[in-house]
Amino acid sequence: MNSEFIKIIAFTLTGGFLVFLAITIVRDNLVNRLNRITGAMLFFAGLGPLFMAMGMIVSQSPEASVGFKNSTLYNLQYVWELFFPFLLLFSWIFPENRLMGFRYSRLRNLIFLPVILHLFLLLFYRQISGLLGSLKVDANSEGFSRIILIPVERLFSLILFAIGSVRTYHTIIFELLNVLFILTAVYFLESSRRLVTNPRLLTQTRVVFKGIRIGLGIYLVSVIGPLFFQQFFTDAVTSILLVIASATGVGIFAYATIRYQFLDVRLHFRQSFVYTITSALLVGVYILLVLQSKKLLQPLFGAQTEIVSYSLIILILLCFQPINNAIDSFLRSIFIRTRTDHRSVIERFSRQVISLFDPQKLRQIIEETLKTSLLVERVYFILYDDEIEEYAVLLSDDFPRRLPLNRDDLLLRGINMLDSPTYLHSLTDYMENSKLAGVLQERGVRLILPMKDANHMLGFLALTGKVAGYRYSADDFNLLGVLSNQMVTALTNARLYVDSLERARLQEEVSMARQIQLDLLPSSPPTLETANISVHSTPSRTVGGDFFDFIRIDDQRIGIVIADASGKGMPAALMIAQIQAIIHSEVNNGNRISTMFNNMNQLIAEATSPEKYVTIFYGELDVTCGELAYCNGGHNYPVLARADGKVELLKTGGPLVGALPHMEYTSTSIRLNPDDILFMFTDGLSEAMDKDEHEFGEERIREMVSTNRSNSAQEIMDCILNDVRMYDPTYPPRDDTTIISLKLNDMLVPHE
Repeated sequence: MNSEFIKIIAFTLTGGFLVFLAITIVRDNLVNRLNRITGAMLFFAGLGPLFMAMGMIVSQSPEASVGFKNSTLYNLQYVWELFFPFLLLFSWIFPENRLMGFRYSRLRNLIFLPVILHLFLLLFYRQISGLLGSLKVDANSEGFSRIILIPVERLFSLILFAIGSVRTYHTIIFELLNVLFILTAVYFLESSRRLVTNPRLLTQTRVVFKGIRIGLGIYLVSVIGPLFFQQFFTDAVTSILLVIASATGVGIFAYATIRYQFLDVRLHFRQSFVYTITSALLVGVYILLVLQSKKLLQPLFGAQTEIVSYSLIILILLCFQPINNAIDSFLRSIFIRTRTDHRSVIERFSRQVISLFDPQKLRQIIEETLKTSLLVERVYFILYDDEIEEYAVLLSDDFPRRLPLNRDDLLLRGINMLDSPTYLHSLTDYMENSKLAGVLQERGVRLILPMKDANHMLGFLALTGKVAGYRYSADDFNLLGVLSNQMVTALTNARLYVDSLERARLQEEVSMARQIQLDLLPSSPPTLETANISVHSTPSRTVGGDFFDFIRIDDQRIGIVIADASGKGMPAALMIAQIQAIIHSEVNNGNRISTMFNNMNQLIAEATSPEKYVTIFYGELDVTCGELAYCNGGHNYPVLARADGKVELLKTGGPLVGALPHMEYTSTSIRLNPDDILFMFTDGLSEAMDKDEHEFGEERIREMVSTNRSNSAQEIMDCILNDVRMYDPTYPPRDDTTIISLKLNDMLVPHE
């Protein structure tokens, strides 16, 4: 096997593979201009080695090679030079489309003119020179015709001379022009690469440009080298350099296409591409083995060589498929393990979001996944905002503020009817007078990805076009549909997690408020020589709206407070804290009880709305003589059970405190005697309900206090609490329940 045959094989394989790669890339996505331009570039690059292989084959036959260099077939080899303008065109649209803003985009076709003129000159030189040389002026002619024809003849002669000169030195002229194409293309490729921000596209461009630089660099050496070092750069060396340059380009483009999904090719294309390469290489090896089997086996088997060679061929055929599958699996494990395969994308995305509950980080992962895996240029999030209870366009790199949307926006209503990824232009019927449509169109949004759960739409993603002019494929739509379902689940979990954190935070704050409220309330009732006091208080929630307090005024008097604020929970607790502060302030100022209530009512009425009020009973007990001065501001009437069985209700005072401004409250005083019971409570006790929703009632409370008046204050309170719990076992109670039970003893100074 001589060197010429090896070069023919190398050129044929290189050119054939380039043409095969070009056809498969165009076939994978015919509508994509980048695929078409790249395919054309590789196709014409492949014609160069194929024509060189053809020339070498022809040169092997002396008869066929006679006049071959002057034939039309030979001159057609220069059609491969269309590779250079296509390379320049490729550099203009990848990775950044520089033609998009060019006003006269059709002028780009002028870059093909030099190559076309070169081909025209080579193919039709004889016809052109014959036509130009046919014009001769007869030396004997005279008159007007001679005056006209002589300048024309000279002009045609100059043109013929120029064309002849170009024809003579066409190789050098157009090789230098090709060098200019290369340098210009490299400049645009390098300047465009600096603008790339997408990590996956950056990897693609780095690999592709590296291969282009190496291949073009070797080609430049093969072109420029013979001009200065002709003794070193023989035809053989030049042809070898061209093979290396072509093989480098083929290898890099194939590697970038298979490993890094260059040109956004689909997975099944890459798999079939690897399988084709594997099969082609194995078939080539098998053919060589078959062709050389007799020569290799002859020394070993002699006359039996032919039989053994046939057996070897059969064995090779039997092993072809298993070996091919093994090699194919090995190559796939090396090349097709990229992060951009849709199955890998889904698995990786699921692992990332399964335990992620931070909404902001979740949106970052979604955006990164779409930009890296699908090469989406920009991603906008339009989600439901629980704070404003409306949909809003969230912050992004080129959207500096959150933009709330009207729920009645026509485009928003149209998107709410979608169930799958949809192009924005298909929703034109919903864009009229739509603020959202203007925002999306202004930012170049092309695709809408709705995110809906079983009940409602959480929001949607607005995706711009893909980088480098790539288009959304059917596989992309399928992937987006699957990712959408996972996004809905992840976003819902994130919202629930945030809600749970918020509830936990609120619960912690409520617990702290409860502790503060407990600190404000007396830890135990005061110990008096003349009276026994028992207290019970149970809130219906963590914090309550009931309030009681004991205020030591002086050595003889003690203030007793029981109050109930409207509502429950934190609002009621805050009002109670305000009431407590006012009462302590009024007591410290030494104001009369009626004045205290007037001031308190005015302050509450001015500070709150009418539906915010409090019922309050306040009394000042003289512990030496049992005199009780009091005022009842709309509170449940305290029960005074006399030792002789009579029951009195403490009603004097006025209406609810804080409901109406400028009200006047009155106070009075009564005398408590030994063994008298004073029973104070809030409406949580009297309004407890049985299963038929009948209230426990104040009358029942009065009867029980009167019936059990001989018992201690604590026993009376326990008896009533046990009875009400049997009547209404709900716990915590439906409403805040507070009780103060006070009983005078024999040490009280008797009333004279």
